[in-house]
Amino acid sequence: MDLLGGIFIFLFLVIIIYPNFIFYKGLKNIRKNHFKHKLFYFIISIIFPCSIVFTIAMIIASQFFDEMFDIKIGMNNYISRLIYGCIIFPSGIFANVYIGKLYLKRITNKKNEIELIGKE
Repeated sequence: MDLLGGIFIFLFLVIIIYPNFIFYKGLKNIRKNHFKHKLFYFIISIIFPCSIVFTIAMIIASQFFDEMFDIKIGMNNYISRLIYGCIIFPSGIFANVYIGKLYLKRITNKKNEIELIGKE
C-alpha cells in the first residue's frame, strides 16, 4: 500500500467516525435507551457508506462508463485515483451525515407524553 492508499483508508474511517460523533452528541438530549440506538446507527454507518462507495466505484470503473464518455482511466496512476477519491468520498460522508440526521429526527419526534386539553 502506498501513501494514497493510506489516505483513502483514513478518509474511509472519517466517513464512519465523524457521523457517529455527531449522532452521539445529538442523542444526549433523549431520555431513552441509548445503547440500542447507538448500536443500530453504528451498524448502519458502516454498511451504508460501504455500499455507496463500492457502488459508485463500480459505476466509475465499469466498461460501459468508459465507452459512454470515451475516457480511458486506469487505476495505476495517482491522478485517476485522486479523481475517483474526490468523487466517492464526499458522497459517502454527506450520505452518512444525512442518514444520521434523519434517524435522529425520527427518534426525537416520538412523544411519549399525553397532552391534556381542558380545565383542571
